[in-house]
Amino acid sequence: MNVIVRAALTPNVVERPCEICGSPHSDILTRDAAAPWPLVRCSQCSFVYLQKVPTYAALAADFPWEVTFTAEKQRRSKSRLGWLDAATRWRTYPGHALDRYRRRHVLGLTGNVLDVGCGGSCRVPAGPIPFGVEISSALATQAAPAFAARGGSVVHASAVDGIDTFADSFFSAILMRSYLEHEIQPRLVLQKAFRKLASGGKVFVRVPDYGSVNRRVAGKHWCGFRFPDHVNYFTGRSLRRLAESTGFTYRRINWLSPLDDNIIAILTRP
Repeated sequence: MNVIVRAALTPNVVERPCEICGSPHSDILTRDAAAPWPLVRCSQCSFVYLQKVPTYAALAADFPWEVTFTAEKQRRSKSRLGWLDAATRWRTYPGHALDRYRRRHVLGLTGNVLDVGCGGSCRVPAGPIPFGVEISSALATQAAPAFAARGGSVVHASAVDGIDTFADSFFSAILMRSYLEHEIQPRLVLQKAFRKLASGGKVFVRVPDYGSVNRRVAGKHWCGFRFPDHVNYFTGRSLRRLAESTGFTYRRINWLSPLDDNIIAILTRP
């Protein structure tokens, strides 16, 4: 399957087909699109994604997480409900605690664990040896001491290149928290992750849920929209299809949370 069309539209932008089924045919979602980044729906499988995306070099130089996060925070504060969001941030605390519990339960207390898109800190719970891959030079440098203190290291590279620096079957678990929505080649990354996991190894995935009730209610103001660094808009159905087509078994662990903006799932290598 052709995972990405390599011909550049400009030096910093490429166009890609659907990452779920490989179809190049799609329809623009004018209601949710943000120029110059067309949000499209695959004509074959209905997956929603950005068809034109920044190259890895552009993501690292022009759209690093630390820049886009700040821009998104400012956008939300100026939205019509920004004051309400700021005044009720306490509502997120139970979710953060539950997220930490889930990560510890899935990633375990021993072994080697890889955090893909690790950002500027070590999010791997105490116990296993942590390793990271981070495309932002500044964040990779910032995170490196925390990983080194526990016997691990951080690779400054795109996930596609960084994962290849590790031996096959090296990891007992892989963390992909708030990462896969940014990846312009998610199929290729999951294929590589499959090889780097030992048998029975697990991938912890957390991505925005395009099928959520909140997205349907909020419309274009939904918190999951971030252009152009969120390039994939998964639903439970599309994420399952991608995971199973790359060899993993799929289990969603927050399906009882209809108002959750995210999908939290465990992908297991048989």
